[in-house]
Amino acid sequence: MSILSQVIPGIRDARTPSAIGALWAIIVWLACSFAPAEVWEKEFFATVASQVGKLPVEVLIAAVAFIVYLVGVVMQSIGAAITRFAVPALFVICGLLVLLALVQVLAEAIVTVAAIGAVTLIAASLLRRRRLRSSGFWAVLEDTAVESARRSSIHVERAWRGYRTSRENHQAVFEEITLESLEAYYDANPTFLKEKVEELTHSSLHHAALSVDLTLEEVYAETPQEEPLPPGLKSLADLRQHLANPEKYDSGVRLALRKKLDRERDARTALTQVLELSGYRDWLRRRLEQADHELRSAKPELYLDYDRMRAEGEFRSGISFPLAALIAIAAFKWHLLFNADGPTQILWALLAFALVVLMVLNDAGSQQGDNARRLLYSAVRNKTIQLSQESPFGEPIFVFRPLPDVKRSPTIRSAVRRRARAIVRKPLQRIFPELSQDNTQLPAPAPPPSQS
Repeated sequence: MSILSQVIPGIRDARTPSAIGALWAIIVWLACSFAPAEVWEKEFFATVASQVGKLPVEVLIAAVAFIVYLVGVVMQSIGAAITRFAVPALFVICGLLVLLALVQVLAEAIVTVAAIGAVTLIAASLLRRRRLRSSGFWAVLEDTAVESARRSSIHVERAWRGYRTSRENHQAVFEEITLESLEAYYDANPTFLKEKVEELTHSSLHHAALSVDLTLEEVYAETPQEEPLPPGLKSLADLRQHLANPEKYDSGVRLALRKKLDRERDARTALTQVLELSGYRDWLRRRLEQADHELRSAKPELYLDYDRMRAEGEFRSGISFPLAALIAIAAFKWHLLFNADGPTQILWALLAFALVVLMVLNDAGSQQGDNARRLLYSAVRNKTIQLSQESPFGEPIFVFRPLPDVKRSPTIRSAVRRRARAIVRKPLQRIFPELSQDNTQLPAPAPPPSQS
C-alpha cells in the first residue's frame, strides 16, 4: 500500500469508502433475498434488467464501481455518526438494566452511604467547631458541607482529566503543547494573570486558591490582621469561618495568588482548571491538525507513517458498522434457511458476535487514529516542524469559568434551619449537651403598662 500510495496519490483515502460501499452492496443483496419471489416478477424489475443487460460490460463495471464509491462516501459519515452514539448508548442501556436489576440493593447502599456521610459530616463539623472555638454549629456545618463539595469537585475534575490522558494517547502530548502555548502567552502578556485575578468573584477566587493549593500561611501573610494566626486554623475555609466578614480576606488571597502564579509554573498549570479554555483548545487543535502539510514537506518519511496510521484508523472505524450489519443480516438469513424450527440461542450468539465486532473494530480504529494524532503532535512538540505564530481569534480568548454563587433568601434559610433543628436537635442534645447553647431565646414580651 505504501508503494501504491506513492504511485497513485490518494489511494488510501479512496480505500475506506470503497470498502464501505462494497459491504453495503452485499448487505442490500442479502436484504433483497428476503423479498418474495412475486416481487421480482413485476414488469418494473424485468424492464430494468433488460435495459441493464444491453449495456457494455465495461460501462456496467464503471457505473457499479462509481455507485459503490459514492454510497461508501455517504455511508462513511452516517456510519461514523451512528457508531459514535450507538456505542455509548449501548453502555448506557446496559447500565440502566443493571441498575434496574440491582435497584433494591443500590437503594439500601445509597441509604447506608448517605447515613454514614451525614454522621461523618456532623462529627467533622463538631470537631471543627471546637477547634475554631465557634459558637454557631449550624454555620460551621453549612460551611463544612460547601467546602467538602468544592474539594470533591476539584478532585473529580483532576481524576477525569487523568482518565482522559490515559485513555487517549495523544491527549497527554496535546496537554503539554497547550501548557507550553499558555506559558508563551503569559510571557507575551505579563499583565494578563494579574488582570484576570482581579476579575474573580469571591466564589471563583476561593476555587482558584484551592486549585493552586494556596496555603493558609501564604494568604494570612498578605491579609492585614492585628492578631497573629490562631493555632486552630488549618485551611482557607477555617480562615473564612474565623473572620466575621467572609470577604474580608479576599484582598490577601488575590495578592498571595498573584505572587504564587508569578513564581511557580505548577501553579499556573493548575490554574487551567478554572480557566475556560475550550475556545483556545479548539483553535490550537485545528492548528495542529493542519500541521500535516508542514510535516509532508519537512519529513516525507515521517509523513508516510502518519498517513498510513491515519488511513488505517479510518478504515477500521469505517467498516465496523457495515461489517457488523452484514454479520447480523447473514446470521438472520442462515437462521431462516437452516435453523428456522430450531433453538434461537445460536442466532442470538451470532448477533452478539456482530456487536462485539462493531465495538472491537471501532475501538481499534480509534486507537490507530489516536496514534496518528500523537505522532503529529509529537512532531510539533519536539520542534520537528514549526508552526507559524498566530493570535487565537484576536485578544484575548481566556475567561474564568463562572461558578454559581448561591445566595439564599433569609426567609427560606431561616425556615430550613428551623426545620432541620426540629428534626435533629433533640437527639443531638442528648449526646452533645453543649449544643443547647446555640438556642436563640426570643426576648420576653414587655409587661403592659400599669394603669393608675
